[in-house]
Amino acid sequence: MAGMILPLDTIAAVTGGRVLAPAERPSVGLALDSRRCEGGRLFAALRGTRNDGHDYLADAALHGAAAALVERELPVPAGMGAVLVPSVERALAALGRHVRDAFPGTVAGVVGSCGKTTTKDFCAALLRRLGPVHATAGNRNNLLGLPATLLEADASARFWVLEMGISRPGEMEDLAPIARPTAVVFTTIQPVHTEFFPSLEAIRDEKARVLAHVPAGGLAVLNHDDPLLCGMEIPGGLRRATYGRNPGADLRVFPLEKPGPEGSLFVLERGGRRAEGILPLAGRHNLMNLAAAACLAVEEGLSLEEAARVAADLRPAPHRGERHHLAGSVLLLDDSYNSNPAALSEVLAETRSWGRPVAAALGEMLELGPASTELHREAGRRAARAGVTVLLAVGGPDAGEMARSFGESGGEVRHVGHWSEGAHWIEERLPEGGALLVKGSRGIGLDALVAWLLERRGL
Repeated sequence: MAGMILPLDTIAAVTGGRVLAPAERPSVGLALDSRRCEGGRLFAALRGTRNDGHDYLADAALHGAAAALVERELPVPAGMGAVLVPSVERALAALGRHVRDAFPGTVAGVVGSCGKTTTKDFCAALLRRLGPVHATAGNRNNLLGLPATLLEADASARFWVLEMGISRPGEMEDLAPIARPTAVVFTTIQPVHTEFFPSLEAIRDEKARVLAHVPAGGLAVLNHDDPLLCGMEIPGGLRRATYGRNPGADLRVFPLEKPGPEGSLFVLERGGRRAEGILPLAGRHNLMNLAAAACLAVEEGLSLEEAARVAADLRPAPHRGERHHLAGSVLLLDDSYNSNPAALSEVLAETRSWGRPVAAALGEMLELGPASTELHREAGRRAARAGVTVLLAVGGPDAGEMARSFGESGGEVRHVGHWSEGAHWIEERLPEGGALLVKGSRGIGLDALVAWLLERRGL
């Protein structure tokens, strides 16, 4: 089982805590859920808005926890150790830094407004051709997920690939000292979390703060096609490598044909060398995600040809462009994990080349700030221009504005507050031999609509 081995006295020393109860064995790795403490994990008794981890110490012990981090004195189950700390969250950050400080290998951080999880997965897949890799599971990319990823890491790996996500000003200054990456891959800067940032430049600048924590000789991998990143200044002593479709990028990617829902043929080009491959994921944006990963991997020593070959084995993360087949020869593209105006625009543009009628279930895009209403109206217009024939808009008033603007084109449309209110409606309108695009912010829960459709019509 992977995971860092931490004796209780080390945990106390690193966190500045006090041993409240002795442990019978060292902890191995970390659990944020009392039901996932198998193998002697350290259980973090976090206090949330609904539950308090301190109420689940017995459950954690039952499931195999060796010790727990707690913020108040309380009875500890027999055999399970405990360390009392002022803040469990700050203690996790300290343990994450401790683990990171001891790792001598390459640490690649992946940052950006969208595409982080897919790019992180692609980076891990390509780097595995060079040596063992430990990577963030899913998108555990915040101040809880990052320390958890580090404490679950394999110390013998050659590469650690860490997704780093921020949504508010100041958060990168908390994340970056924990990760201290030796290389940073930037995906793209888009209007995401604009409720908390005054401009795209402010979003870019917050994410770029990670570079101050990259050691001399480290690497910044930049999206050459993104004007906010292409010319971005980086600290002296760091190396720069760029990727993109446009001339001037160090590593370029080109589709050899129009990308379809089943994927696309492509060519990578770098330094006069060319390598062709096939990427079995829909969308030009996934070609850019591949180019970002290839740019990093080639800098680390992978050949361009090998990077292109690995692409054929890549698969989307759950709910991030997964393809399913429904009865009636309907292709379901499940991109329900998250959404923002740029990502939605990209995938809608792709549907025009699919050569089949397309219906869409689109969820409200959250945290867009004052521009949210107009951005949703434009999303409705874009869906109409892309040739979407039927639209189910799910969410609050802004989703209603998306539906209204789509309806002005004459397309069939319905707005509902919850997906279950429109599930039968969209099912009845699935185009024979066509496609259904499902995409929305995570908080809208359209992954449940996908599960419902697969249960009823999946092949």
